[in-house]
Amino acid sequence: MKTKATYLDPKRVLVETPQGDKFIIGFHSEMNYQWEQQVNVPFTDFLASLFDKYYKGDENVIMGEITRQLMINRFESVFSFQRDPIQNRVIMGDRIRELREQKGMDIMTLAFKSNIQPNTLKRIEAGKFSADLDILSQIAQGMGMKIDFVELENEESHESISDVRS
Repeated sequence: MKTKATYLDPKRVLVETPQGDKFIIGFHSEMNYQWEQQVNVPFTDFLASLFDKYYKGDENVIMGEITRQLMINRFESVFSFQRDPIQNRVIMGDRIRELREQKGMDIMTLAFKSNIQPNTLKRIEAGKFSADLDILSQIAQGMGMKIDFVELENEESHESISDVRS
């Protein structure tokens, strides 16, 4: 599988990598989109090829080498990027389920200890519900843990947006 890039609107492109990462790449103007329409050269294909060549799980290449290559080839550089919000929910839900299982808790027990509805916890773990900081804090307390921001240094910590630690 190769990286896919599709326009969300003239200033934003959704990039889906073979590793399963999804990014919304923002540009300052509609220049790349307009250029593609006028010259009939697919900017999205070029952007996807840059991800195939340079992206190996390290987000720093987006504002680094990928932006550099865009500028060398006279495209507008990346203005902003973010992970797809749905992917963030899935990553967080997977991490909560993993920690709950490590603690030997079932969903009902954690829901009771966290003072949240079991169905809400199920939806969070499935990545179908965007939990705010208050709910995440309740879940962490229910597991006897705290929420902490962890620097992304290695591949293991790269798997989660924020980590819940003892």
